[in-house]
Amino acid sequence: MITIKKKQFFFTITEKWFDYKFRWSDLFLPVCYRGLRENDQRLFFGVKKYTKTAVLALDKSIDDLYANFLGSVKRDIKKATAEGVECYFDNNREKFISFYNQFAKVKGLSQIDISRADEYGIPEWTCSYAVLNGELLVAHSYLEDKTSGIVRSMESGSLRLDEQHSSRQIAQANKLLHYHDIKAFTERGLSYYDFGGWQASEDGHYLPGLLEFKEAFGAYPINVYNFFTYAYELKEKVKKLRQS
Repeated sequence: MITIKKKQFFFTITEKWFDYKFRWSDLFLPVCYRGLRENDQRLFFGVKKYTKTAVLALDKSIDDLYANFLGSVKRDIKKATAEGVECYFDNNREKFISFYNQFAKVKGLSQIDISRADEYGIPEWTCSYAVLNGELLVAHSYLEDKTSGIVRSMESGSLRLDEQHSSRQIAQANKLLHYHDIKAFTERGLSYYDFGGWQASEDGHYLPGLLEFKEAFGAYPINVYNFFTYAYELKEKVKKLRQS
């Protein structure tokens, strides 16, 4: 289980990933359990909401996993490699947040408050980059849970909306970075590479094109669910009232 503490308005939110374990404090604290997979598990005093995610089982060699990628993905990986794109991990939180916020601002997404950088200061958080000639092109962040064997894609950003860069070049670099990350997590002994869902937002409509992108790497959709304590649900209602 991965535990993340987040501050929202007057609340401190506890977010737990991949496992559920009831605590008496759940009766009055805002807690959410995300990415749960065991449907027969008994839950107490909260609201269960189903969602979907796309996962790639890392139960084969990296060569066999690569062989199952669509031809278009393999061609883009080769082109990015030939162009000189390099990939690496770097867990500098401020570096990732700064790059991601530039992307989020252009795309109209919520930016990460730099004052919340400590929320990412947990050992299970990691991020990777694709660079060309020293310039960052793409960044991925993950939660890596060795207990469950799941590594889940979280935020990602790129320069694909930057008019000074070719969107095709950025797309190729992004696919290379996914391949780099899949290879690394396979070598670390993880069991599942979770691409995340394909909704426009947590309560939004599904985006079929986003699922197709993930399926091109061999991923497949599964049902998962999140569980929210009643205090968390109350916090969400307060949040919506403040925004209205």
